[in-house]
Amino acid sequence: MTKSKWALAIACMLLVWMSYFVPEIAQSNLPVNHNSNYKNSQNIEIHFQQKEPDGSRRGRPTNRVGTGSRGTCASVVDVPTTALIPEKKIGLTVDENPSFWFFVPYESKDIPIGKFVLQNEADEEIYQTNFTLPNTPGVVSVTLPSTVPLELNKDYQWYFKLYCSRQRLQNPIFARGWMQKIAIQPSLKDLLKSTNKPRQRVAIYAENGIWYSALSELAKLRLNEAKNPILIKDWKNLLGSVDLADLASKPIVGEVKKESGSLSILN
Repeated sequence: MTKSKWALAIACMLLVWMSYFVPEIAQSNLPVNHNSNYKNSQNIEIHFQQKEPDGSRRGRPTNRVGTGSRGTCASVVDVPTTALIPEKKIGLTVDENPSFWFFVPYESKDIPIGKFVLQNEADEEIYQTNFTLPNTPGVVSVTLPSTVPLELNKDYQWYFKLYCSRQRLQNPIFARGWMQKIAIQPSLKDLLKSTNKPRQRVAIYAENGIWYSALSELAKLRLNEAKNPILIKDWKNLLGSVDLADLASKPIVGEVKKESGSLSILN
């Protein structure tokens, strides 16, 4: 074989190797996207880039649409209870005390009690709380307290359960999903420090695939400015990025009320 043919063969082998391994390496490092429009908040478009790992391949399935017994619930609903998470993805966060967001179509009188549970990778419960819903149906949140330390790069499974009777005589309506806390890369930290507007932070989190942080920051902005047309568009774009655009018009009603004495940190 001539030298030129040897060189061609080696080049082909390198291309094949790169096609297998380079995409995987790039995904694991989660490179930071630098968007020049961040500095001009008027040019920002909020779109979530799906960089989170696919949980279904790793035995980490999600169930974002509430399933379970509805037999004792007083109200018949058109849109079911739905977790605001990407389908089949392990959501990422950089928050010390992340929040979880859900659309709940029920009034508090229809759901007398709910329960939120967080488990570690060994399926051990590390946190649980009972709660009551706001009076108005809509998007609600559950926030972890500072007493729940999350380890970096570990997967946590959560359950959001709604009981149609306080006696819990039947199985609850429930959704479940996964979350992983990651460290902020130095380049991402510098990018966040360079911004001075909340929408810019939302855009940075969304473009870099950090779902829970992007969603929570934007939800809090909308709670303060519910009729702001720019934030309404941002919310629609963000939810639409994970095929939840039909929930964009639902009101954000705020955090659930945790029952006194119901917090439990399990060791």
